[in-house]
Amino acid sequence: MTVRPAPHPVVLIHGTRTSHSQWDLQRPGLEAAGHRTTAPDLPGHGARHTEPFTLDAAAEVISQAVRVAAEDGPTHLVGSSLGGMLAIHTAARLTAEDPALLCSVIACGAAVQPTPHTARAYAALMEMVDRVPGARQGTWPLRLLLGAEGARAYVRGGRADVAVVAPAFAAVASMDLRADLARIPVPVTFLHGRGDQLRLHERSFVAAAPRGALEVLPYGNHMVNLVRPGRFTTDLLRVLARSEREG
Repeated sequence: MTVRPAPHPVVLIHGTRTSHSQWDLQRPGLEAAGHRTTAPDLPGHGARHTEPFTLDAAAEVISQAVRVAAEDGPTHLVGSSLGGMLAIHTAARLTAEDPALLCSVIACGAAVQPTPHTARAYAALMEMVDRVPGARQGTWPLRLLLGAEGARAYVRGGRADVAVVAPAFAAVASMDLRADLARIPVPVTFLHGRGDQLRLHERSFVAAAPRGALEVLPYGNHMVNLVRPGRFTTDLLRVLARSEREG
């Protein structure tokens, strides 16, 4: 009788202004499939909302989560938006330190290389949107974009102050994500919703990764895991399983 190995652990990294709860709707499905999951809060977010956001601090949070998870075997690192960009950057560091720490990297809505100019412009736009009545609390705009279930998951762990956006995007603008991708030896999959606005550089990002792959899902927007949570979980499990087969 052949005994199949247990699925590898999964570390889930959230996007800007949300928290670990962004992954509330995926974790039960992942764990039912045998994956042990961890979803840390980034600095300036969730339980760490009082901590200043810096690139080094964010990378250390992710690195520590991966090191702990990897005690049970090579780990999948999954990130959304800001979390996906940070996952790429941190994975390059981690695999240089110990190639056995990671099984794969999956980045959702994270295939764009911000520049200092675009980072400042995005932060300014977020600040303008936050002045719209109801937007600061994340009420009607989030329900409109994500639906009631997705909006609840987005805000359950707390909604970070808009002031975190500028340092977060200044941090990613300081990185060279293509150079980071070139240093990652494990499979890297860009998993995007069809309507995702941060797909601008997806083909050059895939080409930069030695084992890069692109999947554009026929549904969803930038927060695809919250808009279509059940369908996204099924697709994420499929990508995880493929990465484990490929080793």
